[in-house]
Formats: sequence, structure tokens, C-alpha cells
Amino acid sequence: MTQIRSDPSVALAPPLRPFRQEDADTVARLNDMASGGILLTVWKRLAGTNGDPWEHGRLQQFEQIESGWNIVVLDQGSGVEAVMMGQPHGAEPASLEGVDAEWVPLMELENLVPEAWCLNVIATLPAYRGLGHGARLMAQAQSMARAGGHSRIALVVSDASTPAIRLYERSGLREMARRPMFKGDWEGPGQDWVLMVKSL
Repeated sequence: MTQIRSDPSVALAPPLRPFRQEDADTVARLNDMASGGILLTVWKRLAGTNGDPWEHGRLQQFEQIESGWNIVVLDQGSGVEAVMMGQPHGAEPASLEGVDAEWVPLMELENLVPEAWCLNVIATLPAYRGLGHGARLMAQAQSMARAGGHSRIALVVSDASTPAIRLYERSGLREMARRPMFKGDWEGPGQDWVLMVKSL
């Protein structure tokens, strides 16, 4: 099984902790919620008629850690309530060759902010919303970005995700650019992906 690593540059104080193997199912569901269902659409495509799309989701969490993502969960003792996922970007833009069409506009936006710390996911289970989990994880993401020497933090969000946009604006992020969504066989909410950025 994948060795779970955590970023040593920023200490995590309870209720925050690093991702563990047993978190994969809940984190996959949170990741899909944050994507507006686009991930489940892709996982269903990968699984085919008889496969389990959620198994693809669970495995993807370990693949993301292997590729350099940081995954921090909020756990007050009874399991994952919320998650934050992010990664530093390199100086060179990511190649779009072979990328599924749904992801192209998101990657085009992320390529506008080389060397930023990219916040890929902040999501809270419905039962725990309104408790400040998103703000706590947003602050953690900014601490990790600063500790890594990044001069800005960036994220991409659906224009339909009004509560998330309000959280990001309260944290100091501002819209920099947007791209139309590619829907394909995905029927998620929104029309545009919005790039939001904050200088640190």
C-alpha cells in the first residue's frame, strides 16, 4: 500500500491531521462534491459498465499524494468532517496533451499562475457545514503556501459555487480569469470556471 507522506513544513494542530489510508472513501466523496460531480462522471467512465467508480475515486487519492499533493483532513475524533487538498505548481505550464476535455479549461486557468500554491479542494460534509471548517482549512492552506516560499495562492471554482466563492473572497482571493466549462456527459452546475488568486 502507498506510504502516506505529509508536508513537514507546517505542523498540524488538532483537529487537523494528515490524510490516512482509512480516509480514502470519505475524501474521495468530498473531492467529488467539490468538483460538482465531474470526478464521479470521469470515474464512471473509467470503471465501465460493471466496475466500481468509487474504487477509482479511492485509488485516486493515493495517486494524488504520489504526484505531490498535500491532503489535510479535519477530524474531531469521529472521522473526517472536511478536507483540504493542494499542491505547489512548477514554473512551466502543464501540458494539455491527452487531457480529458472536461479538465482542459481548469488546467488552462491554472497555467496562468506558474509557481503558485494551488488549492485544489476544500470541502466539508453537509452535516458539518457552518462550523468554520472551511475557514480553518483555508488558513492552513495559506500557511502551507507561505512555508513553501510561494508568493501567491490560487484556486479554480465553479461560478455556481456561491458559498465557496464568498469564503475565498473573505480570505482575500480575487477573480483573475475565467473559462467556459466543457460539459460533455457531465451535467454539473455552472457555466464558467473561475480562477481566484491572492498574493501572500
